[in-house]
Amino acid sequence: MKRKLTILTFILLATFKGFGQTDTTFKKADYYKTKQFEAAIFPANYFDLLPEQRFTPATREIDTAEAALSNNLKTLNKELVNQSSTPIIHKNLHKYKRQYFGYIDKNGDRILLINCFWAMGKNCNDLWLTDRIMVLDGGSYFWNIKFNLDTNELFDLNINGYA
Repeated sequence: MKRKLTILTFILLATFKGFGQTDTTFKKADYYKTKQFEAAIFPANYFDLLPEQRFTPATREIDTAEAALSNNLKTLNKELVNQSSTPIIHKNLHKYKRQYFGYIDKNGDRILLINCFWAMGKNCNDLWLTDRIMVLDGGSYFWNIKFNLDTNELFDLNINGYA
């Protein structure tokens, strides 16, 4: 009986190996805070549904992306998709926390995925430093955008819908 239990445990562990965080060296994203924003910088070894070729964003790269957000988000957000009863994102940019993930696209360009969510105040736990925040619905309280470090362009703005 003990041998069967051991074999069953081994099979279950082997089956589920590919799910969740696979690199046990990852504990927590780097926390980066300025007067304008708070960000979690996720390392290349963080498991996520992004292309396999990953990199860890540097703070200077994040500063470049943040400058682009400040200067260009209003233009990209001109249609105000899903912002009729929730905040207008470019007017409230300072109220969002960010998660930064770096990857290389099929053209070899370095891309930052910037995942943004409404800061929940001082009671917000540290989950955002250990896991990507993914929420269905919620309107503009949850949105993401990509930034091409090689062309300095923001693209692929996605704002959550409503339930």
